[in-house]
Amino acid sequence: DVQLTNKDPRWVGAWWLGFLVAASLVAISAVPYFFFPREMPKEVGERDFPVVLLRNLRHPVFLLVVLAQVNLSAMVAGLATFMGKFLERQFSLTASLANMIIGAVNIPGAMVGIVVGGAILKRFQMSLRQCSAMCVLGMFLCLLLAFPLLFLGCPTQKVAGVTYSESSEFEHYALECNLQCNCPEKAYNPICGSNNIEYISPCSAGCRVVNIDVDKNSVLNYTNCSCISKNGLAGFAKPGTCGTGCSHLFLPFVVLSCLAGILASISHTPSFMLILRSIQPEDKSFAVGIQFMLLRVLAWMPGPVLYGSAIDTTCILWEKKCDRKAACRYYDNNLFRQRYLGLQFFFEVGAF
Repeated sequence: DVQLTNKDPRWVGAWWLGFLVAASLVAISAVPYFFFPREMPKEVGERDFPVVLLRNLRHPVFLLVVLAQVNLSAMVAGLATFMGKFLERQFSLTASLANMIIGAVNIPGAMVGIVVGGAILKRFQMSLRQCSAMCVLGMFLCLLLAFPLLFLGCPTQKVAGVTYSESSEFEHYALECNLQCNCPEKAYNPICGSNNIEYISPCSAGCRVVNIDVDKNSVLNYTNCSCISKNGLAGFAKPGTCGTGCSHLFLPFVVLSCLAGILASISHTPSFMLILRSIQPEDKSFAVGIQFMLLRVLAWMPGPVLYGSAIDTTCILWEKKCDRKAACRYYDNNLFRQRYLGLQFFFEVGAF
């Protein structure tokens, strides 16, 4: 009888609630549009559309700034989509805590960076050259702070039959001590042994006794486990994962990522002003439309897919349903960190 809590890696929760709230807010914000006139004054005729589009795309400042923003948006897309999963797997956090930290630290940090960038721009009345220098300086400092993040992480936890085996002859689920148990391959109910090794299920650890807390109707521990032994005696296990055991690196990681986000966001307002000041006055609204179209097509649409594909290559144990891959149970934490943060660092270099 599998019992789930919000600390369990299989816990899903009300994932749809955020989309429901966001959809309601979008619907409410759409109401004022019903009061606009049927037709708006056209500034650019249909025949002039190709000419204006080509003129903007051939503008060197506009094109370079938009390409830099595409790289920066691709980095943000990966952060918004998978940073919660990264923190959860890398530092053994619950999904709710990981997302709460992103909402409480990273997002406000980005907001602070945008406000600071705008305040500096207004205070010193910067020219185009000074705006571009400010963007370059902000991204350079962001790169310096982001680079150490590639090395701040936790190793993959020891999982019997997956990442750790005393005998190389036995693979997934097939440990010598539990061969007579006939454990089902689909069973996934992780437990942490007294030897600090994680097992995929009580069956894979050879546990014969389950101790139940009658008052809370929950499992206390598993005992008489043949695969968990010390001094020749059968060991015990507690429900849940063992974790990665390097929580001391979590705070430095959060601080560095927050500072890097602030520095990257400082360049947001100056880069936007570069576009508005370099484009002809009659093309400004059209250029902004092209800018946001390119950001969505080149960054926000393919970005999460690229990150997801890279993360999937780091999986070392897949759950299978109908002989097809479903959810990943265990990742190689080192590869996960290198490929996920490596992609973010790559896009930061592109924005620089």
